Amino acid sequence: MSNRIQPAAPEEYVPMVKDVGLALRTLLATVDETIPVLPASTHREIEMAQKLLNSDLAELISKMKLAQQYVMTSLQKDYKKQMLMAAHALAVDAKNLLDVIDQSRLKMISQIRPQ
Repeated sequence: MSNRIQPAAPEEYVPMVKDVGLALRTLLATVDETIPVLPASTHREIEMAQKLLNSDLAELISKMKLAQQYVMTSLQKDYKKQMLMAAHALAVDAKNLLDVIDQSRLKMISQIRPQ
């Protein structure tokens, strides 16, 4: 998204954000399928990370709407920048969710095979 947003016209923002949303939906669906096999003690942390991602997506959508609203004004660059910052936060939090899942798997493995 960071490479595509700068030259993009405002009507191209929605498909970009939609792609991010669809990728997030796929990630969350995969996590939902994985949760039952992970230790129950890790479920809360995973659920919190999922909620944060949903919040991040809402923030990205909000910033996109502002970027569209203020196109052709002196604030256009600032709102594009805020949109990119929201997308970056979402990416970082998605990575955090993946790290939480990995840690949960490692915990599960260590419980199965005591050392």
